[in-house]
Amino acid sequence: MSNVRLEKVLSLARRTTRLDDFGDDDFLEPLDLLLKGYSNTADLNWLGRIATQIYLHRMLSNRLRLQGYFKCFPVASKIKIERPIFILGLPRTGSTLLHELMACHRDLRAPTFWEATFVPGHSAMDRCRQLTTALKINFINVLSPGFKSVHKLGTFRPHECITLQAASLRTMQFHAVHNVSDYNAWLETCDWQPAYDMHKRCLQWLQFNGGAQRWVLKAPGHMLSIEALNCTYPDALFIQLHRDPCEVIPSMASLFCHLRTPFANRVNLKEIGQDVTRQWQLGLSSTMQQRAANSELDYRFLDISYRDLVSNPLARMREIMAFCNLNSSETSSQIFEDYLAQNPKGKHGDHRYSLDQFGLSRNALEGIFADYKRQYAL
Repeated sequence: MSNVRLEKVLSLARRTTRLDDFGDDDFLEPLDLLLKGYSNTADLNWLGRIATQIYLHRMLSNRLRLQGYFKCFPVASKIKIERPIFILGLPRTGSTLLHELMACHRDLRAPTFWEATFVPGHSAMDRCRQLTTALKINFINVLSPGFKSVHKLGTFRPHECITLQAASLRTMQFHAVHNVSDYNAWLETCDWQPAYDMHKRCLQWLQFNGGAQRWVLKAPGHMLSIEALNCTYPDALFIQLHRDPCEVIPSMASLFCHLRTPFANRVNLKEIGQDVTRQWQLGLSSTMQQRAANSELDYRFLDISYRDLVSNPLARMREIMAFCNLNSSETSSQIFEDYLAQNPKGKHGDHRYSLDQFGLSRNALEGIFADYKRQYAL
């Protein structure tokens, strides 16, 4: 049954794009796991069934189109992605604030939400893709009215680059939106290199007609795959943000809840709490191990606490610009000040959650994340 469904979604993407080359077949195993998860564990309602079909179709279509573009313009594969800056750390640590602040710098560029959602064609059709992205955001805000208090989306706002990996069918985003537990377990031991090959190709294509600015990228999910990331971008710099996991984990669980509720018949809050705790314990442990084992990699990390970032973001920006060898002119400082004035904390409402809501306790989390808290004095 799964093979029939697999061929069905592949055929639909081929027909609608009029393309047939998906590139390497390393995406088929995770695609098959996703299809099984949607049938067996996601408990999808009618809207969820439609949403998963649309999402998979978009990812497969993006893959086909990107492959087609590189065939037509092989020079794009020669473009260098030089000294990218990656913002890492647990979710809810101020990474969106920092990402958007850094994207204001004239020498930096971040992927926007529409660019991460659709592969741009560098053509008139891109306007349609931008309008579709805006409609998608409005739809999300209608389905989950509290979502924008958790994470604000915008068609032209900087967006997490982990979405660029989705066409490889390797990203934690799938489990965040729907309960696909077997797929999520597979991610813990999978080869992440195809995800970063896709990530790099997306950046090369965006840069092909968009200038050679330096990339500033962010996604907490990169902590699950630091080794593959570093292999792909050996000159990358990393800014890792730190915050007490007891504050972060229930906030992230609340985000999962907001994402899943419109698409599922039932959402298990305790299961979400357990999933989020395990996922980020693995991510933090992996990153700490990689940094401890590789002094050259560790040298390219700058550690910043959440409290320092939100209490004095301009001072932290000066520190970051020095670390990244970026120009810190008065103009840049004024741009950063203007951004902060226009985007105060809580602008889109308060985000409310609790440990008890997700079957979590402070004592248990303190034990699970003890090594991390000790390492960074949290």
